[in-house]
Amino acid sequence: MRIAILGLGYVGTTTAACLVRDGHEVVGIDINPDKVRMIGEGRSPVVEPGVEGLLQEGVAAGRVRSAGAIEGLVAGLDMVIVCVGTPSRADGKLNLTHLLESTRQLGAALRERDPAKAPLLLVFRSTMPPGTMERLVLPTLETAAGEGPGGRYEAAFNPEFLRESTAVKDYFSPPKIVLGERHPGATKRLGGVYDALDAPFFEVGYGVAEMVKFVDNSFHALKVAFANEVGRISLSKGIDPQAVADLFLADTKLNISPYYLRPGGPFGGSCLPKDLSAMLSLARDGGLAVPVLNGAKESNALHLAWFAQKIKARCPAPGPLLLLGLSFKAGTDDLRNSPLLDLAELLLEAGYDLRVHDPDLDPARLVGVNFALGAEHQDLLRQRMTDDVEAAAKGARLAVLGKPMPAALKRLPADLPVLDMNRLGPSLA
Repeated sequence: MRIAILGLGYVGTTTAACLVRDGHEVVGIDINPDKVRMIGEGRSPVVEPGVEGLLQEGVAAGRVRSAGAIEGLVAGLDMVIVCVGTPSRADGKLNLTHLLESTRQLGAALRERDPAKAPLLLVFRSTMPPGTMERLVLPTLETAAGEGPGGRYEAAFNPEFLRESTAVKDYFSPPKIVLGERHPGATKRLGGVYDALDAPFFEVGYGVAEMVKFVDNSFHALKVAFANEVGRISLSKGIDPQAVADLFLADTKLNISPYYLRPGGPFGGSCLPKDLSAMLSLARDGGLAVPVLNGAKESNALHLAWFAQKIKARCPAPGPLLLLGLSFKAGTDDLRNSPLLDLAELLLEAGYDLRVHDPDLDPARLVGVNFALGAEHQDLLRQRMTDDVEAAAKGARLAVLGKPMPAALKRLPADLPVLDMNRLGPSLA
């Protein structure tokens, strides 16, 4: 394929070099004349292992060119990959000035393209906030080109997952390939440019593709901060933090796995809250600040409060409201640190006509530390609990599913709205 790269920073230069290795013809474009000259000579404007060698091979084979602008080139191209920088602003948001200017120039150049030719694939790799493609990029293209996608061009968002110093390796062995499109198949898998790579391929909407880059890197940052806090606490107790890490990483069933990473309800139970609190006390004993671990407890409380606001917005007090679940998860009667018990207390305090159904609980056995509420709320909850979910659902304006309960759901009226706390979805937006 004949491919133009707009923006010759780390991502653009690496992408150009790797495409050349795959046999494509590449023209590198940048407003910086030094970068343009270096790419044309087979030299890399960035320090990245392996890149310059690939560029030199490409120049020798006649597959690498460079230019200062896109004008006059689109007629002979199959694809344009946009890799211009989107640096951080002082407020933490991304500066999209260069991205949108490049988009405008690209759109204007599209007017040169023969409408009888196959659509030019415009592939955006610049990091951008969710909504940018639909709210800014596509409208800018349409205004500049005089038409929307589907005729002279098609637009996709293809986030990059390249790490500096290992970018070439990451390009040819990516963890995944994500393609954001107007609709599935709109770009025909980018003309097969990634078909030789052994990686899972995902065709999704623009917003999901834009969001996943932020999620991945935020999680990587969280992992580094978490590991370092654990390391400081371990050292404060005279424990080798690397030995602790070895054991932690050995667990690939729960620790290094997909478990606990699906957005849902707050954590609870007898173990997670207790051991987190104990870990925080170890840090305090050592005079250590551990904001990531401290933040986990605060975030959990905020998440429960967020659910309470969603419930109140959908079903103002007094309801009636049906709460499905009280123990902290299905298959147990353990109410210790149960977020559902806390939620029930919040709803009672807010004046709700609350009905509760939980097949794992016997109201007569709600005693002691397992039912740590004030006497008034204990008595109210016992009165509101019922084994007859159909009777409890009569007249209810909303059912809140606190834990998986398929049998109970089947017995609810078809017209009763259900707010599911177990798996966050668009209905909760």
